[in-house]
Amino acid sequence: MNTTPQYEFRRAQSGDLARVVEIIRSAQRRLARAGIDQWQNGYPNRERVEEDVAREYGRVLCLNGEVVAYGALVYGGESAYDALRGGEWLTSGSDYLTIHRLSVAEEVVGTGCGREFMQRAEAEGATKVPSVRVDTHPDNRTMQSLLSSLGYRYCGVVEYESPRWAYEKIVG
Repeated sequence: MNTTPQYEFRRAQSGDLARVVEIIRSAQRRLARAGIDQWQNGYPNRERVEEDVAREYGRVLCLNGEVVAYGALVYGGESAYDALRGGEWLTSGSDYLTIHRLSVAEEVVGTGCGREFMQRAEAEGATKVPSVRVDTHPDNRTMQSLLSSLGYRYCGVVEYESPRWAYEKIVG
């Protein structure tokens, strides 16, 4: 009997939408319980995920055939990252992968699925770009810890609706 987790990392499909939205809503509730105002204004929502799928940004991590994590992989630069404050990027230009909207299903929180998603995303990115960039809420210690453990370096602050801490890792 094989007890090794079987992961699959693939492009999200329209048939994944309901599960992905469920995962995101669960993540929004976890953030709220932790007192973090990230994602508490209706973002991300189903329409955003539909757009990710249509643009082929959406990725899912499946564990033993079930979708357990979601994120958007965006190549070609992020306009908010052009105005980095309080630091500098490790690389220059717009040739990088940005990971947005990383969400993990409630039932697998703490099991390494977020790490697995990030490592799979990095592996995909390494075939196309020299680095991966990510931003997160200043209070989102869980994401900051994950990024640090994966070798990301804090680079400064970017602005969306509020300041976000920005990180980068050389992968290519």
